Amino acid sequence: MRPNGLVLNPVSTERVSDVIADRLTAAIRDGTLQPGDRLPTEAELARDFQVGRTSVREGLQKLRAHGLIESRKGLGAFVRAAPASDPLADFARWTASDPAAIEQLVEARVALETLAAALAALRATDAEVDELERLNAAHRNAEGTGDLVTTDQAFHAAIMAAARNRFVSGAYEVLIHELTDFREKTLALPWASDRSVRGHEAIVRAVRGREPIEARKAMAEHLWVLYSEIEQAAAAEGRPPGLPLLPREAIS
Repeated sequence: MRPNGLVLNPVSTERVSDVIADRLTAAIRDGTLQPGDRLPTEAELARDFQVGRTSVREGLQKLRAHGLIESRKGLGAFVRAAPASDPLADFARWTASDPAAIEQLVEARVALETLAAALAALRATDAEVDELERLNAAHRNAEGTGDLVTTDQAFHAAIMAAARNRFVSGAYEVLIHELTDFREKTLALPWASDRSVRGHEAIVRAVRGREPIEARKAMAEHLWVLYSEIEQAAAAEGRPPGLPLLPREAIS
């Protein structure tokens, strides 16, 4: 408490729809909601959570994208039985859930992280470059352990730190919640681990060589693969991308 009695509590940056999705997901995970159970209506959930129906609708959409619930025409939303793990099907379902938002997230990553990689090549200390090597080794060794997401997050966060630009880092922090969901889907693909490690290795080589142009290109290539996989998933399902996509040469 300040001397004048003013109390300033921490400000939450969580979106209401994410909080709703997290609470319903927890109820499904702990068995409060069982497979086959019908969820309350949007109106009932909005009343119970004391939020708007738009936030409820967005929260339910996130659960559908994760395969936790399904809608039955005229009946409502129901908890799905846990399916056998199928990363490719999960990825296709996820990219179809809100393709425009997912594509925009990749574009934001490209804008921020290619710049950060170039800056890191100019500003990283030798110790920071060594740490990037260590973090990528940990990422390589994480295959099959369930730690691919956390080791990938650590590597990219270290690039941001080495860039030494608080505005770029601040903009990246805004994306962290969405990026966790993104990484969980993309890194579950069968080829993802090798692809990710190779991308990191190219970035580290350029940073260690103090080559900002090459570092930017390496990061662009690393992230472009994700962009193209989302486009391919849309094409395989016979649907267009959410928005017109940038050509490859526009992001290098």
